[in-house]
Amino acid sequence: MKSYLFIGIDISKATLDVSIFTSSAITDIHYQQFSNSTKGFLQLLKWLKQKCEGISIEDWRACMENTGMYSLELNCFLQEKGIWQSLENALQIKRSMGVVRGKTDKADCQVIARYAYRFFDKLKQYVLPSVTLLRLKALFSQRERLVSMHSQLLVGNQSMKGYPKELVKDIQKQNEGLLKSLALQIKVADKSIMECLQADDELQRKSKLIQSVPGIGQQTAAYLLIVSRGMESFATAREFACYSGCAPFEHTSGSSIRGKTKVHFLANRKMKMLLHMAAINAITFNDELKAYYQRKIAEGKKPMSVLNAVRFKLICRIFSVVKRNEEFKKEYQRKAA
Repeated sequence: MKSYLFIGIDISKATLDVSIFTSSAITDIHYQQFSNSTKGFLQLLKWLKQKCEGISIEDWRACMENTGMYSLELNCFLQEKGIWQSLENALQIKRSMGVVRGKTDKADCQVIARYAYRFFDKLKQYVLPSVTLLRLKALFSQRERLVSMHSQLLVGNQSMKGYPKELVKDIQKQNEGLLKSLALQIKVADKSIMECLQADDELQRKSKLIQSVPGIGQQTAAYLLIVSRGMESFATAREFACYSGCAPFEHTSGSSIRGKTKVHFLANRKMKMLLHMAAINAITFNDELKAYYQRKIAEGKKPMSVLNAVRFKLICRIFSVVKRNEEFKKEYQRKAA
């Protein structure tokens, strides 16, 4: 029987806690801690080669939680060395543990290694996104920070209107200067995002197709391309609707529990918010969706339920235009049967 080396990595900003064992000796667990840096990665690789018991590097299975930027450098290193890796949802790993008392980094990395062994057949290999998508993600995150700072300063400036003018005049003047600077930086970020999309012909094509759907703007299109890896990670619109919190689920059991069918809180909330704003934009300015919304409200449907249906319609249209490689058309000519 083929042997595998299972590697569980618990990642923090400064350190990597690593536990390993082979499929032929699952109780013989080795543990070591390394720094989360290039030097630490090289030490980790050297240690793995010493403890792998002759198992080839192609049969190593590294598993870790998705920690965003903390794991990015390690992901790049492992991919460069040809080491198979999987990024798993932290909540999914936690719920696989059963009843646990206490918590340490050493115990956590052992749990991750055991998770990789137990769900070996369900693990999906993680491959880094393209350089353009990584750049786009960094630019989008920077824009989000700038918008957040602008909003905080704007609210702070408005809250000072109740103070006597002579007490806060200098503060308001300083804030106004910062607001102008941040507004300019947000425009620069928008331009950088546009240039990043234009640098990749495929992403530019898909972005243009997505933005042809009524209600979808540049920011929604950019973030959608980021989370879907250029519209390659989700096979169907329904899968993406589930990911973005637009798919309703039943809540029933036996004869006593008859909960409402509703969307689940486990979703990408940023994507859900952007789709929500797109849906509001669509029912405001698009005649077809505006008429649909008003008709459903007249039928007695709840506003948020109808808005969720509009969100799903937008998702279906996005996937359709990308699949067909054809911009959205308001009117389609029906062919005779």
